Amino acid sequence: MATLAERAQALYPNMPMGFISLFIEKWNETGNADQAIGLVRKDPTYADYFPGNLTPTGQVRYSEVVFEAVKDAYIGTLTEFGLAKEAAETLLGFQSTPDGPTRLTNLIEGDVSPREFAQRVGGVYEGIQENITQVQTYYRENFGMDLSTDSIFLGALDPAVGEEIIQGRITTAQIGGEAARAGFQDITLETVKSLQRAGVTQAQARQFFAAASEQIPRIQELQTREGATPDDVFDLDKFTEAMIFQSPDEAEEIRKLEAEEASRFSVIGGAARQGSRVTGLTEQ
Repeated sequence: MATLAERAQALYPNMPMGFISLFIEKWNETGNADQAIGLVRKDPTYADYFPGNLTPTGQVRYSEVVFEAVKDAYIGTLTEFGLAKEAAETLLGFQSTPDGPTRLTNLIEGDVSPREFAQRVGGVYEGIQENITQVQTYYRENFGMDLSTDSIFLGALDPAVGEEIIQGRITTAQIGGEAARAGFQDITLETVKSLQRAGVTQAQARQFFAAASEQIPRIQELQTREGATPDDVFDLDKFTEAMIFQSPDEAEEIRKLEAEEASRFSVIGGAARQGSRVTGLTEQ
């Protein structure tokens, strides 16, 4: 006849030994497996083994077996993208820290399915792969670090960067890479960080810098016609303030230049120029 330990292992295969020992203890006390797992779920150490699995009302989100399967799927996704299993486990974390819950806890509490997690991680990976040279250059020039593709990917997913990355936002290096791709190699770190804090996605960053590369030279040309000094030149920082943060000063400057250009053509008897103008991240 199978021992209690063997029966416990059969019910909860490949579980942490601490959990198995606690389950056996409660099973011995109650003589009933269902009652035993109920008591285990109320034990203060339960969250150490299954972080995020208890709802505020004390219900479980997943059975313990399903929880392990979901966690293994998360780890499997990360290893498929090139991370070592140990690095993937460290990245996810298992216990809450003084700095707050781990990524695993947040994923479980957020009911993020393995499929959704794979899509999110794939999005981050794709964003890095698309302009890896520019991202590597940005790390090297701004942080003095020569990083491999895998290192950059791990950095983008590291909990220290923040949960917002896995939710679709991007790192400063990725934004800097998109800027470099559009010809703005000298973008300031302050501007990059402001775009990140604003929640700009990679697609929006690419669209924004494409618009900037087209519109800034035209605005500067208008300024030159109006006799602007070098200190007044409308640069990427001002364009960012106008287009992303809707700064009234920079937006008004563009409006005045547009109006003066239209007036200049009107005065000489021609039709006002019918070029494009920027509104936000789109042209019309």
